[in-house]
Amino acid sequence: MNEEQRKALEAARARLATMGGPQRSEAFQQGTQLSPIAQGALTAAQGATFNFADEMAGLINPRYRDVVRGATQEFAQQNPMSAAGLELAGGLATAPFTGPLSLGRGITTTGKILRTAGDLAAQGAVSGAGAADEGDRLEGAIEGAAIGTVLGGGANVAGRAIRSGIITPAMSRLPEGGFGIMRGAEVQTPETFAGYNVRPDYARERLAELLERDAQARIMTGVEPGQEAVMGARRLRKLGPESPIAAAGGNTLAEIDMLANLPGSAGRQLAMQQRRVAEKRGGAITETAERATGVTRSADDELTDLAKRQAEAAGPFYDRLRSVTFPIDEELQSILGRARLDLGAAQRTATRRGEPQVLLRQLKQGDQLPFAAADQLKRTLWDKAKVAKRAGKNNEAADLDRLRLDLVKKLDSLSPDYAKARETFAGFGELETAVELGQSALSETAESLSKLTKDFTPSELEAFRVGAVDSLRQVAGSQAGQTRLLNMYKEPELQGKLRAIFGNDFRKFQRMILAQEELKKLERIGGDRGSQTFKRLAQAQDQKDTFDLVQASQAATNPVGFVQGLQQKATQYGMPEQQRNKLARLLMLRDQPAQDELRNMQEYMRRRAMGQALGRQTSGRVGAFGAGQE
Repeated sequence: MNEEQRKALEAARARLATMGGPQRSEAFQQGTQLSPIAQGALTAAQGATFNFADEMAGLINPRYRDVVRGATQEFAQQNPMSAAGLELAGGLATAPFTGPLSLGRGITTTGKILRTAGDLAAQGAVSGAGAADEGDRLEGAIEGAAIGTVLGGGANVAGRAIRSGIITPAMSRLPEGGFGIMRGAEVQTPETFAGYNVRPDYARERLAELLERDAQARIMTGVEPGQEAVMGARRLRKLGPESPIAAAGGNTLAEIDMLANLPGSAGRQLAMQQRRVAEKRGGAITETAERATGVTRSADDELTDLAKRQAEAAGPFYDRLRSVTFPIDEELQSILGRARLDLGAAQRTATRRGEPQVLLRQLKQGDQLPFAAADQLKRTLWDKAKVAKRAGKNNEAADLDRLRLDLVKKLDSLSPDYAKARETFAGFGELETAVELGQSALSETAESLSKLTKDFTPSELEAFRVGAVDSLRQVAGSQAGQTRLLNMYKEPELQGKLRAIFGNDFRKFQRMILAQEELKKLERIGGDRGSQTFKRLAQAQDQKDTFDLVQASQAATNPVGFVQGLQQKATQYGMPEQQRNKLARLLMLRDQPAQDELRNMQEYMRRRAMGQALGRQTSGRVGAFGAGQE
């Protein structure tokens, strides 16, 4: 060992002895005994004062300097993650006041990055000098500037972490890459690599922004953070299980439209979803009609079962009517007189069935009309009207129907049991005719359909709906028929027919049609389907702005992510293709996976809002300008 080496070794030993002095002092030991809360507060103060809090305390009393050093070093040893987080948070709190330290200015993205780098170098230099021991301030400043340029605010924290091998961020990850949410001394660090959030969730951040805008567009006022996702989930439930998240609002729909026209898998994902929606539309229409009416089988099966059930229910009423006679008054005699051309047919039918013979032509006022004869006359008038309709003799059919209805109303007034029996089971022939009318309901005019069903009994209306649902199945089975139903709100005539079919359940069917019309918008976007070029360009620029904001904030706390961001900026689109594909997958989720994702987004957006609020309180705007201010 030569003389120069020996002198250097002695100087190093003397320096180490000096550095060890304060640590062995009584004041230093007092600092190590302070409560963790007090030690944490002093640690944050170190960050806020660029590591000069101990020196400031020493200006008042040298003992205070050693107390601060003892407290902060003890806290760092016992809680390295929390110490790093508190010191970094304290350092970022001074960000609004570091604008004059900026070395780069400009209005372009490159200028903003240069400005951020200048700010961080300056802050790192001051922080590094504060962290160094006496006599090493210059070296500490140079080291801090170098580290600060790459790692951002709190350079000494990052440098110490690198030197000690502890590269664990102490802040929970914010979607914007900001400060995160501190929970006492505990922190959360999801999606990290070597302690850094190197892959920020741009896709979910963008989805959160879209949901916020759609919520604001619907209610025009602010909502509690996370409720935007709840509103989106509620809307998807209304639209049906085939509705993807993209259908939740205008902004989400415009986003997938834009994504489908950029490189990536979004176009293919959208095309698959469009085919699925189109394939399921007919089934959705049919299912809603069946659920509203209770008709789920073929018309023949439903008619057979319906007649059987109604006949069994009406049996007790008809049993009591077998011995009932109706007194013939002036009104009833007039009706029999109008039916004199049909009385012979009624008597012949009774004869063939072995029913008691009644000379209907000889009955006069004051006589009694047996129930069997009256009911047979009613069925005869029904059958003759049906034959006339098939023969195209509409006027004759209308006259026969009017005569039958007059007879029925008179008999109902004479016997309440007869009215109840007919309401429960009008007769197989009447049910069959009602089914046939339902099957042709969409071909009738709304006015004629209303007149034809006006005097239907509950029994006949039930049969009418059996036929109507059968007709809707056929209409919903073709693209032209689906389009016709989706345009229902444009055609009052069609609405009138559907009101006659569904009665009080019309609103249920209408809501489903409106939901399908909303889903139809999904089929009109993407590819060469005619979306406006200007709208797509504006949406792409808006997405790019979001990406720039996230990238710039990442630069302050994430060196790996910052380098990756610079690489990604070489592409011509605001968001890298991998993230665009992920966003497209999120927007195409449907049914339960969509509900699960929106439930996760509720918590994501709530924490996001909390983190943004904390960021505004501690360091002003965390964005593309890094630590500097305009």
